[in-house]
Amino acid sequence: MNARLPWLYDQVEPVARRIAERAATLDPADAQRAYLVAVSQEIVRSGGYRPDLPTGAGAAELSATLTWFQILDEQLEGYVAGERGPDDLIARGGGRLWATFQAHDPICAAWARGVAAVVAPRVAGRRVLELGAGTGGTTRLLAGALRGCDEFVVSDVRQSFLDRIVAGLPGVPVSTALVDVNDPDPTLGSFDVIYATNCLHVSKDVDAALAALRSLLVPGGMLVLGEGSHYSPSTPSPLSLVLALFDGWWDAPTTAARPRAGFLQADQWLAALRDAGYALACAQTWSDGARAFGGVYSARA
Repeated sequence: MNARLPWLYDQVEPVARRIAERAATLDPADAQRAYLVAVSQEIVRSGGYRPDLPTGAGAAELSATLTWFQILDEQLEGYVAGERGPDDLIARGGGRLWATFQAHDPICAAWARGVAAVVAPRVAGRRVLELGAGTGGTTRLLAGALRGCDEFVVSDVRQSFLDRIVAGLPGVPVSTALVDVNDPDPTLGSFDVIYATNCLHVSKDVDAALAALRSLLVPGGMLVLGEGSHYSPSTPSPLSLVLALFDGWWDAPTTAARPRAGFLQADQWLAALRDAGYALACAQTWSDGARAFGGVYSARA
């Protein structure tokens, strides 16, 4: 386990708890706000979030994460009432804050580091695809190893993200592709390694997305996923409050196999990988016993 994750989440919980206690009593204007209110009510009912900062806590390294909570805190009542839109709050944060939150703040960066550790020894001489590269946190960690691959295809739904990432990959045999995780283009060809960090949980149908990716892997090819987690099937991650601002999180379709929007639990990922026809599905998960923090999942085509 990433040993610092419990302490980092301990810093976030008091902030999330304070917001949740207020939001749980509000009347939501629409379905997106109703998701936030429902998650807040679950947090309050759980009784598990700590009320105070841990001893010696310092917020500097979590500045981006806590700034997102601050924006939500300041705008909460107006947002839930429909007087402020999700785009208004997202715009207040801006692209730089989102990039820092995704790629540099240590909670999100833990998943990127986990993926990089698994992928780096496996890319030499291989054809590699990164899904949903976003602001490039995982890509940068793998830049050195990717210089030895046969071809690296970096993908997202926005070309502007990809152009910035490619500019920081000197010596890497890289090309870009616009890829919708819900419908990856089979003309991309076959890959030896496909990896993604906190991408697949936004797919509309996790089983279908995993099956489509398996069709892009050569026999024996590897899929590697870094994914966060809700604390438990009944207790949401505190990050749910901020991520509720973003489409693809709060409105992810739920099924019997995936009863909650957002992050999946470890057993749900492993079951989904097996159901999609993968072999040797395994997980390196992080937990302190009471709370699950996610981990890295891998499987073979």
